[in-house]
Amino acid sequence: MKVVVIGLDGASWDPLLPYINRGELPGYAQFLKGGLHGPLFSTIPYLTQPAWKSYSIGKNPGKTGVFHWSKIDWKELKFRSLNSLSFHGEDYWDILSANGHKVSIIDMPSTYPPDKVNGVIISGFNHGDGPWTYPAEFEKTIPSSFVKESVHLFTRNQDPETTMSGLEEEIRSRFDMAEMLWDSDLIHLSVEMNDHVAHFMWNNDHVMYRNFKANDEGIQRILKENKDGYTFLMSDHGNGPIEDEFYTNEFLAHEGFLSLKENETRGVSRESVVNVGTKLRLDKMVRKLPNSVQNRIVKRIRAFDSSMESYPEARINWKESRVVALDEGMLYVNPLYAEEKENILDDVAKRLLALRSKTGKNVIKNVLRGREVYWGPYVSDGPDMVAISNELYHQRLPLSGHVWASDIPEEGWGYRLPQVGHHRIKGIFGLVGPGIAPKEISPSIYDLAPTILKLFNCDIPADMDGKPLL
Repeated sequence: MKVVVIGLDGASWDPLLPYINRGELPGYAQFLKGGLHGPLFSTIPYLTQPAWKSYSIGKNPGKTGVFHWSKIDWKELKFRSLNSLSFHGEDYWDILSANGHKVSIIDMPSTYPPDKVNGVIISGFNHGDGPWTYPAEFEKTIPSSFVKESVHLFTRNQDPETTMSGLEEEIRSRFDMAEMLWDSDLIHLSVEMNDHVAHFMWNNDHVMYRNFKANDEGIQRILKENKDGYTFLMSDHGNGPIEDEFYTNEFLAHEGFLSLKENETRGVSRESVVNVGTKLRLDKMVRKLPNSVQNRIVKRIRAFDSSMESYPEARINWKESRVVALDEGMLYVNPLYAEEKENILDDVAKRLLALRSKTGKNVIKNVLRGREVYWGPYVSDGPDMVAISNELYHQRLPLSGHVWASDIPEEGWGYRLPQVGHHRIKGIFGLVGPGIAPKEISPSIYDLAPTILKLFNCDIPADMDGKPLL
């Protein structure tokens, strides 16, 4: 028996349905017509790194210990990046490996550095400088079409149709790799590019369709090859349109909860480097270079500080800041103000709930304490409070100089575009295979790990939060 999991980062059913109904996406349609299908409910908030590992471990972030891409280190007064070593708990493929099953995990975010398994792991974003595959020597066999870091990004200075052509090649490479590793009992492949397209091209119907079509062609290939096995379709979260980006730490600074250093002198910024390169048309020259060379240039540029993309730790007056935010309204009270914590949280909650957007809408629809969102031994490592956005507004942590992205001047964006789409709690789910009858259901992302273990007749850990769907 073979199980294949197709993970499309940020996929949702809603934008697909019109094309499916017109017969233009037959791969997706097979899940709706012939299997279990429906929305897949993600973690709260619906963030890539904790959600993917909640899928593979079958537990909520209060048990895995990771709530974001980073954590606030109050002793060192910095944002500390997290990776696969930061999580608690076994991935379901570790259990399969221990039971003698061969596994292949392809490009799933949160898997760097790669674990040792009975098979192969090609780790996904966010990478470091060490080996990104297990075994390490497997990297030598990876085709050049399968790039480690995508260089096909939607930018101000390139036609999106051209960018999408590069992304189509990258999407095909993930499905090519699945076929290359077809002798495995379990194959998980992620298509990270799907999320990038949604973030920046949600309002471009043709580019979105090209993305759907590229994924659908890969899905058809897998279903044809795995007609006697089980095939899952899933995502870590969904996506949908947004009106604006809201910068929570800027709001906290305006309201007096976060203190910024005065008279800060800033060096060369990433935006200034990119703007100069664009004016000199160096970007067009770079895109003609091999992917490996482009990757090195991108890595150099990312080393520069960016008010839009870097963690703002150097600008924060930590001792005088009572509250600091991570993305998606994850709010942390400074331990120096522990005795005032509840009063501080009540005050912040009141002001956030009263906040209106430029179009008069509520920015925040609900505010919950961390203990109301998470459960398990690591709840205390999570946010003290989660401010859940009206989904039209994406909350971000950078100190951009503005509360709203729509107020940032064009030159402040550097190479990138403002986001026009962002995450939703409802992702995508489908399952086809022997004995599976068509039925609409609404599973949790925690349910997939125990379901896969049950298909392989492996014991399901008692502390998993999910339940088998079969």
